[in-house]
Amino acid sequence: MHARDISVPEPGHRSPYRPVIGAAPGIPHSSTPPIPSSILLTDSYPEGPRKVVVVNGEVDYETAPVMSAVLRNALRDSAEGVDVDLSAVRFWDCAALNALLRLRREALAHGKTVIVRSPSRTARRVLDLTGTARLFRPPVFEGRAVTPPSRP
Repeated sequence: MHARDISVPEPGHRSPYRPVIGAAPGIPHSSTPPIPSSILLTDSYPEGPRKVVVVNGEVDYETAPVMSAVLRNALRDSAEGVDVDLSAVRFWDCAALNALLRLRREALAHGKTVIVRSPSRTARRVLDLTGTARLFRPPVFEGRAVTPPSRP
């Protein structure tokens, strides 16, 4: 069974940290047609004792709560933890990172893990700059990383 969520912020709300998309130089922002600033798609599926959540789009303070809810549900429904595929993430900010860190804390409290799979360049940059990338790597046993099975 797949779960799919779509989040579009309320009209008029836009992250103050991102430029307006589609604004031409020299033209005031008010004359630009409104474009949703954040769109987030998520998909989840079971993979053995773990759940995989694919995050696609932009994760910021507007969409992080939706991603967080999807991740918490996946954690609850898994036996061992959650693998988060961030390969299709186009924007990733501190709200997204905080949601991931909260999920990790909850997972550890229940004896589970959170692994980030294939972070996009954007997500990898935030994880690397904050020194948190190592928190989301697969556990290492006897000098070898445990790799999840490949998706059919």
